[in-house]
Amino acid sequence: MTHGSTLPIINWFSDTSCELFDAIYQFGDSLSDTGNYVLEPKSNTVYNRLPYGQTTHPTGRASDGLIMVDYIASYFNLPQLNPYLATGSDFTHGANFAIIGATANGGLNDNSLAKELDWFKTHLNSTYSNPAEKLQKSLVLMGEIGGNDFNGPFFQGQPIEEVSKLVPGVIKTIHDAVEEVISLGATNIVVPGNFPIGCVPIYLVKHATNDTSKYDELHCLIDYNNFAKSYNQQLLQAITQLQSAHPDVAIVYGDYYAALTSVITNAQQLGFEEGGTEKACCGTGNNPYNYGDKSCGSPGAQVCPDPSKRVNWDGVHMTQEGNKNVGQQLIKQFVSALQKQIRRHRS
Repeated sequence: MTHGSTLPIINWFSDTSCELFDAIYQFGDSLSDTGNYVLEPKSNTVYNRLPYGQTTHPTGRASDGLIMVDYIASYFNLPQLNPYLATGSDFTHGANFAIIGATANGGLNDNSLAKELDWFKTHLNSTYSNPAEKLQKSLVLMGEIGGNDFNGPFFQGQPIEEVSKLVPGVIKTIHDAVEEVISLGATNIVVPGNFPIGCVPIYLVKHATNDTSKYDELHCLIDYNNFAKSYNQQLLQAITQLQSAHPDVAIVYGDYYAALTSVITNAQQLGFEEGGTEKACCGTGNNPYNYGDKSCGSPGAQVCPDPSKRVNWDGVHMTQEGNKNVGQQLIKQFVSALQKQIRRHRS
């Protein structure tokens, strides 16, 4: 597995790309990790071998190919981010601190936001004599982080009412993390919310029910999507507080919920096959979602003929095509919001 090499990427925007930033710093979990997890000394994982990475080559990304941050970097005319643990890599244009399995709340010995912030500070202080100057021209992507804080309890069977009690703690941790990067000099920050988790195959399998009233018109689980909506609303309140406290910093919300919903709603126009928003490409499951029996990368697990026809790769993470389309929706939304705030600060 090589780091520092650039995976092939096409310019998929109809409009011109944007040179707002010199660097990107990414925090998060498996939705954003470009190789940290597989570089950990104890790592023995499917993520650095086929079929993961089959559309490009295995890199430690939880997909068949590129992920959202790759497309975000491309939009800003920046190279793909090397993972922080790839010692000796070129970090001129930023670094990726996201790691598979990371939670918002957890200690420095866990894969957690606290650990990622520790890496971030170590990296800045060992690389730049004036980190604040570097961060003024950089974009900080604070997540998505927090989803795994809820996934674990949900998959253990805890009810929504119980898991909801974790939300304020997760929001506070993200709020405090944004405060910390601002104190280090960050001036452009995107804080993503959660996906409509009730549309993700792992949730659709683990919480399947014969009660059709539990599903919406997109065949997603209403209760779990409502949980994600409630979480996102509380996160937005925290972002509004941060914006008020730091009027000279551009802090915007990254609407993962709307982005994935848009892709699911317009799936066939975007080239996905019928059922391609619900059924995982890689793995085996005796259900409409092709998930739950043999996990992607395990012996005997199947891979669909064309991953680009499906949104979901392995029941949890998106295909390259899913990442591309959701990333495109996300960028359309947060770039204009960032530019408005930046223009306001300069005027």
